[in-house]
Amino acid sequence: MTTYQGPAAALIGCDEVPVTADLAAHVDRGTRSWGGSLEADPSVEWFDDGPATLRLPDGREGEFIATSGKAGSGTVEIQGSGPAPFGEK
Repeated sequence: MTTYQGPAAALIGCDEVPVTADLAAHVDRGTRSWGGSLEADPSVEWFDDGPATLRLPDGREGEFIATSGKAGSGTVEIQGSGPAPFGEK
């Protein structure tokens, strides 16, 4: 398992939101997946615009969807699609 914890940016619609990410990539029976949690300002609307993009400080990006979280909490669980934007290049 590969992990990433630290700063990132969530590109949601036309907005770029600074976040703190806690992510992990998994391989289960040959299938790769990644996800985790993002923490941001409590005013962020995670569930309005569909898929979003996560950009790490090194410029790598990955698409994700918010899967759960309480409105106004600032924290959301995410599920990524495609290759994880962290770990080995």
